[in-house]
Amino acid sequence: MLHVQLLRTTSTTVPNPKLKCILSCPHSHSHSHCTKVPPPQSQPKSSTHLHTLLEPLLNQNPPHILSYAPIFQFLTGLNLSKLGQQIHAHLTLRGLKPNSYLAAKMIAMYASSGHFNTAMTLFQKTHHPTVLLYNSILRACALYGYSKTTIDLYFKMHSLGIKGDSFTYPFVLKCCADLSSSWMGKCVHGMSLRLGLLFDLYVGTSLIDMYVKCGELRDAHMVFDKMPVRDVSSWNALIAGYMKDGEICVAEAFFRTMPCRNIVSWTAMISGYTQNGLAEQALCLFEEMLKEDSEVKPNWVTIMSVLPASAESSGLEHGRRIHDFANRIGLDLNASVLTALVAMYAKCGSLTDARQCFDRIREKNLVTWNTMITAYASHGCGMECVWTFEDMIREGIQPDTITFTGLLSGCGHSGLVDVGLKYFNCMNTEHSIKPRVEHYACVVDLLARVGRLVEAKELIDKMPMQAGPSIWGALLAACRSHCNLEIAEIAARKLFVLEPENSGNYVLLSNMYAEVGKWKEVDNLRALLKFHGMKKSPGCSWMRCVCSMGIIGYFCASCTIFEYEIQTLTWMSNFQREF
Repeated sequence: MLHVQLLRTTSTTVPNPKLKCILSCPHSHSHSHCTKVPPPQSQPKSSTHLHTLLEPLLNQNPPHILSYAPIFQFLTGLNLSKLGQQIHAHLTLRGLKPNSYLAAKMIAMYASSGHFNTAMTLFQKTHHPTVLLYNSILRACALYGYSKTTIDLYFKMHSLGIKGDSFTYPFVLKCCADLSSSWMGKCVHGMSLRLGLLFDLYVGTSLIDMYVKCGELRDAHMVFDKMPVRDVSSWNALIAGYMKDGEICVAEAFFRTMPCRNIVSWTAMISGYTQNGLAEQALCLFEEMLKEDSEVKPNWVTIMSVLPASAESSGLEHGRRIHDFANRIGLDLNASVLTALVAMYAKCGSLTDARQCFDRIREKNLVTWNTMITAYASHGCGMECVWTFEDMIREGIQPDTITFTGLLSGCGHSGLVDVGLKYFNCMNTEHSIKPRVEHYACVVDLLARVGRLVEAKELIDKMPMQAGPSIWGALLAACRSHCNLEIAEIAARKLFVLEPENSGNYVLLSNMYAEVGKWKEVDNLRALLKFHGMKKSPGCSWMRCVCSMGIIGYFCASCTIFEYEIQTLTWMSNFQREF
């Protein structure tokens, strides 16, 4: 740990034996086996500073209570919990009780080093709380994700007559957003108004962010309009909200009228385009950012936002260019970027590149393993899914529901029935994961693909939840492949109820009737299609120009020769204009 090296450095340079005694209590080196220490050049400065802070504890007899405050403040964020506990023990042995100010510093230190329970206990034992003390514990609760506790503490503070300040409300509003409670957020908003904090930049921005995350864009916009001073974070929060709500034009208008933009602004727009299925716009905006805004440097979040757009447009070359750009700006070893590259290459059809990126990730987490397993599954590489899964287990990573969805899907696409059933059965027994509807869908598809339709139907009947369209659809498609009209009729009747507007189900059953000469049933199904105003979706072929990243044109199976010639001429005209 960091404190071990710091203590060693300090203890050897401190001339005062009493100070040495404080720093060398019996538990000082209990974690000396840890290797995560800061660079050697940073230690002397830290030890000298700590030495200076500790001197008053020796020169004052007894030490003044406030002499401890700068020590705990120094330790905050440095992961020096053992040393902090030693100083805390020294304070207690001297018969000193921390006041509200000192307790706030100690809470911040404990919370920053992973000792939330100690921080909470200290808060509860502190008498005469102040807003500083409450801000410290509210921040700790919010950062640890205890949103309800944060709200409860805020209202307790309010009931004690302690007024919040500009540091109180951002934490409380964040928790309202995490709970998706716009009602609670409006209550907190009203309290901040009575304190005159609406005009505070940080409170105003937190209000916008809260309303955006709660889906209350109108209220977010009203707060934005009333703010006398806005910073880029205020604009970014509103842009992200409109993008999330699908209000693309409004978000674009805000983005273009911003007085200044930072990387968060560009990333919010790129991510919004990607999430709304506008891959081409996301790619174009990324290129615009690189050309027009030289002061903005893309970060790993930007790269992760634009890579899915490249995958959605099947633009492998564009994806490679983004990969090269990530290498140039030093993000080639970032685990999150490499994981996004794995997904991009897999969707673009290059499993070799995907695997190379996967192998470059030094510390693979669950998301990384899931991405690689899903990539293999989407390409029908069942054995590779199994091998990757077993490697993950050997690395000590526990699977989740997404892992098994990819694994079972891969087994289904490769015909590994027995292997897939083995993993399905061990989900609950070995990994304590209850199969969800998507896992049952994979197993039904697994059995149906190899013609074990009766077993697939029996599994559906035994499911603890209602089977959805994906499950019955997989069974119906398999019945067509294996010519089982009896089970196909059962599956089709279920699908007609679950998704009555899906013409594909009617067409599939109609084709099966036609194959066995049941023309009356064929006519009945066609009449149903006509009655519901549905028609079969035509098959299309897409054509891409070699020098373009966008789709140029498509041709439907129902096109006449004349229509085909017109579309071809149009496509060639567009092609020539690119040169």
